[in-house]
Amino acid sequence: MPATRVAAKAPKADFGLWASQQLAAHAEQLFGFTHPLTKSAIGPFNGPSASALELADGLKATLVSTAVHFSADQIALWPDDDRPTHLFVCDEESSNPAVQRIDLSAPVNMNATTIVIGLSACDPVRRTPWGSIIVAEEAGATGGFYEIMDPVHVMSAITVIDRTDGITSDPNHLVKRKAVGSLSFESFAVKSDGTMLFGDELAPSGGAAGGGIYKFVPSTPYTGGVQITLPSLSPFASGQVFGLRVAAAGSSNWGPGAETGKGLWTAVNTAGAGVLDAKGNIILRTAQTLQRFTGYYRPEDMDIDPIALEDGVFRACWANTGRMSHAGGSAVENSAVNSEVMCLTEEPPSAAVPTPPTGTIPTVERFVTGSRERAMYDNVAFQPFTGNLVILEDGPTSIVLPSGVSQPRGNDMWICLPDGDDDDAQTDGCVRFASLKDTTSEPTGFIFLGSGEEAFVSLQHRGVDEAGGRGSLLKISGFKVRD
Repeated sequence: MPATRVAAKAPKADFGLWASQQLAAHAEQLFGFTHPLTKSAIGPFNGPSASALELADGLKATLVSTAVHFSADQIALWPDDDRPTHLFVCDEESSNPAVQRIDLSAPVNMNATTIVIGLSACDPVRRTPWGSIIVAEEAGATGGFYEIMDPVHVMSAITVIDRTDGITSDPNHLVKRKAVGSLSFESFAVKSDGTMLFGDELAPSGGAAGGGIYKFVPSTPYTGGVQITLPSLSPFASGQVFGLRVAAAGSSNWGPGAETGKGLWTAVNTAGAGVLDAKGNIILRTAQTLQRFTGYYRPEDMDIDPIALEDGVFRACWANTGRMSHAGGSAVENSAVNSEVMCLTEEPPSAAVPTPPTGTIPTVERFVTGSRERAMYDNVAFQPFTGNLVILEDGPTSIVLPSGVSQPRGNDMWICLPDGDDDDAQTDGCVRFASLKDTTSEPTGFIFLGSGEEAFVSLQHRGVDEAGGRGSLLKISGFKVRD
């Protein structure tokens, strides 16, 4: 439905409603576009991909590639964020292709080249500071982490011959990094030296904790300089993995219910029963069970706060999906496990803990809460210069009207302000800037260009009733960046 202007009521009548109306009324100053969407799009829709998104006024979608696989998920920019010539995408529901390279100078119907086959459920992808591409599998406890060296010069598809052993047809260009560990990968946050945070996309079950958050510390950190093309020189070649416990040093008050506050990184004990398999893979879910790392409800995508980084602070935020049975506005909801965005800040040692493991004190805060209208968060992406955070939904696509009739509703894209100088640690407000009219599809992989004025996004599994589906990678432009 079209974006509409909302009349502001007096703050005394309903302060919360008044505040949300102020966000909409001042959207251009706060978010760089006018007239946010007031409701999710109503499906179904089977038209062209560039028209599949309903957008706030001032934003425009253009087609980038129809040659990508219909399950294209997350996206990495190459060779930089400012003027990318190529994109790299993971294909979540395909092992052939598993990773594709998109040439932005080529026609949209023939610009995708398959560079890796044989992975299972490839999901996250990132460009590293040393010029490689990392990808990983959202494939349960045995999901693997791989590094592609000199990825723009991979001229033919590399085959993963044995996922457990990590054997590939071109070990000079594609290497399984067993030192990072195995789990169901959905996210990375890579520091400039190769230190990395990541999560396990696992829901709690039967009283057992959900997915943990982990930290990889390389044995040989990257110090900058030229691109690394030799696999043995990568920071991911060796290192140590730590699991997050949210508890003060020396405290026994950690476990379910302790999700926010100061914590500590605890070294993964690879000598624990079943933690290290016969092929040298570190099974981190087993380590979590034995060492009881803090669990969350399906940790998903993760991104680094660029404003904090400018100030010398490493802060990474990720989505916990939660669970809903219906889209926002439904008269029926049978689950209502709200999603949330959590942020972890690496703080320096204190007088009480002068030399903590890994040298930092992880502090976790809840940044964005979920609701019936904002549900099942999946991908997140910080906007350069503003610190605004985009959140994509991956939730149910129907509601029950008060009459009892079901109606298809699309997944939404939200953008949230940073926390201001008030006395909490949460966003100062969010608005809906896009909604997907095709209710067979979901938006995923959102990533801003360096200007913050444009972004790429995948519309995953469009046209699932067609033979093979439709590849749909778009660019959204028109954001007016204001510091």
